[in-house]
Amino acid sequence: MSFKVVFIDDNMKKGLKEPFVLSIKKFRPQIDASVFMDPAEGLQYVLDNMNNRMIVFVDCRFDGYGLQGINLLKQIREKTSLLYIVMMSANNLSQIAGIDLVEMINQDYIWFLDRNNSTVQDACALIDSIAALWDSRFDCVLEQWLNRHQEDKDRVVFNQNNKAYTWGQLLNEVRLQTEVGKDFERIMNQYCIAKFKLDQ
Repeated sequence: MSFKVVFIDDNMKKGLKEPFVLSIKKFRPQIDASVFMDPAEGLQYVLDNMNNRMIVFVDCRFDGYGLQGINLLKQIREKTSLLYIVMMSANNLSQIAGIDLVEMINQDYIWFLDRNNSTVQDACALIDSIAALWDSRFDCVLEQWLNRHQEDKDRVVFNQNNKAYTWGQLLNEVRLQTEVGKDFERIMNQYCIAKFKLDQ
């Protein structure tokens, strides 16, 4: 299963010249890796590709940029709460400002990677554990179903507020966590629970 892994870190080499990323790709060739030194460029790439399965590694501190890792985290969370984010730092947790640490801890789908004390194998294991979660998330299960049923992608299946939505549009709404997406996911979960009870 191919998916995107994005690294936003001003200390990494641009493109795919970064040894850390190259090593990860060697052990996990199925990932589509991207590296951004400029946090604004990396953030824009993430926001433009939110319809894809993606793990984003974000450096906690950027030198010479207006944005910091916590700013990127907040801006991504304004758009979706579903994206998996790994905050990275060469500093250990005790050196990260208390307010930043609280902001990170109080978010869903957030991990931390200590760049000084973590190996490539640690990063690969983290990627694997996150990818395993996709088997149980509603948006990922819907995406897998649509990949097997391409002919249904443009079929209208849901109406709300006098607007019709196709399966493909609903996947987008769920990923962006819009009101329509949340309503559809809730309805589908209730339906599945009710069907399960009836089948017992």
